[in-house]
Amino acid sequence: MGSFIKKDLLLFWRDRKELITVLALPILLVIVLNFAFAGLFGGDQELNLDLTLAVVNEDDETGTIAQLQEKLIKEASFKETEVARLVEQVGDIQPIPLLFEYLSSEDLQDWLTVYELTEAEAVAKVKEGDADGILVIPDGFTVNSLYAALVGEPTASSLIYKVEMETSNSATLYQIIDGFLDHMNNHFALQQMGEVQEANAPEGGLEKIGVGEAFTLTQYFTISMSALFALFLAATVATKTGEEIRQKVFHRILLTDRKPILFLVGKIVSTAFLVWLQMMLVFVVSHILLDVFPDRTVTFWLGVIGSVTVLSLAIAGIATIFTSLLLRMTNLDAANGIFMLVIIVFGVVGGNFVPIYIMPNWLQQIGEWVPNGLFLMILTEWIQFEKVSSIFSPSLLLVGFFLTCTVLGVALYPKRGTV
Repeated sequence: MGSFIKKDLLLFWRDRKELITVLALPILLVIVLNFAFAGLFGGDQELNLDLTLAVVNEDDETGTIAQLQEKLIKEASFKETEVARLVEQVGDIQPIPLLFEYLSSEDLQDWLTVYELTEAEAVAKVKEGDADGILVIPDGFTVNSLYAALVGEPTASSLIYKVEMETSNSATLYQIIDGFLDHMNNHFALQQMGEVQEANAPEGGLEKIGVGEAFTLTQYFTISMSALFALFLAATVATKTGEEIRQKVFHRILLTDRKPILFLVGKIVSTAFLVWLQMMLVFVVSHILLDVFPDRTVTFWLGVIGSVTVLSLAIAGIATIFTSLLLRMTNLDAANGIFMLVIIVFGVVGGNFVPIYIMPNWLQQIGEWVPNGLFLMILTEWIQFEKVSSIFSPSLLLVGFFLTCTVLGVALYPKRGTV
């Protein structure tokens, strides 16, 4: 079998033009697209945002002062005279009215719409695409925030920000909410100024659910271009098979005592190796040139390597079917045309030509079942959350795709006397 693998690798090595194209063109496209879109969305452009935030207020502000006084006496062990002085320091500051005042300020009102809803209504609005995120104000937020500000401890109640999917809009909303916490801290500091030497501002106060690291355009270009050219490699393998048919290589193998199936096994192994090499080269070089994945750990890169490996197997499975079909077809040019059409369809539905989230929902669902679309989904979640579960289950689907394509390719593979 080693001789068959060596044969296929040497075929690529001898065609230097093809080899350079496969390895260098995706990197060049990543760089060009990155700079092109960086110019398109540069800082000189006027922001044109349309953000929608659903606010779920679970806090009961009734009797806030009485609850705060009781909490200061019981938990902080302050005397009543001290409590009276501390409560007077916060004055009329109420975090929740301050929040709504901040969200409806002149700086935000032109491009931010806020709805106050129940949690069920807010979730439905997000699922329907009518809201970019949900901000939950938990029960006890007012009392705990004021207590934390007076005592100088981290607050026991945090604002909870939820999103269904990380987008530029949801990331912007998170920055706005985080800005409110700074805004509220400034109010506490100003209120305490003159009363104490150092103002105590509540630490933390914002819990993120469904929000991870930002997923950038540069990362999208790197993933999509590497996956797209990995698909093209499957067609390239079929093209090389056509050349071998013209040169009677396959027929000479049939005349020997070697098992013909080894010819197909060589295609599988060499395709998987070339795809893995090409994709890792795109990831590493793009990262070196553009800092695509800044401040990432070894664990992150191990996840990337694992994802690339399973996609390489899936692409090798596609090459298996292409090779078997090409050996059975008489018109090689027509076969190559069909293979390229299949790859273009895969590239479109898998989100390699345009971002998948701008497509209709039904097309997005189809895209999650093609290997390149599944790979894009895996790395999108891995980049944001680095959860092993985001890689493990989809990787099993890619392995299943490889096994299915391999079995189908072997079934279509011509036997002795049929070619």
